[in-house]
Amino acid sequence: MAALRAILLGCGLSEAIKWGKPCFSHEGDNIVIMQEMKAFLALMFFKGALLEDPDGVLVDQGPNSRSARRIEFTSVDDVTRLADTVAAYVAEAIDVEE
Repeated sequence: MAALRAILLGCGLSEAIKWGKPCFSHEGDNIVIMQEMKAFLALMFFKGALLEDPDGVLVDQGPNSRSARRIEFTSVDDVTRLADTVAAYVAEAIDVEE
């Protein structure tokens, strides 16, 4: 979680606890939230359906979610390997908000 948090803060996002989870925003707009699951750590993009996803890493939240998409990490190696992708997707998510 610390490695992913460092990437997000490096993208210029602000951190706050919302809904009991680390939530990261830009100029007051929620961009992503970290969710700890049993088998993985999820980075959920609130408007992920609007992102391009050229790397094919975004996963639907579920059948009732219309806009949220997430990236799933099962290890710190996953976070390291996807660091550039996360930064690019965060930048795009910020653009979507503006």
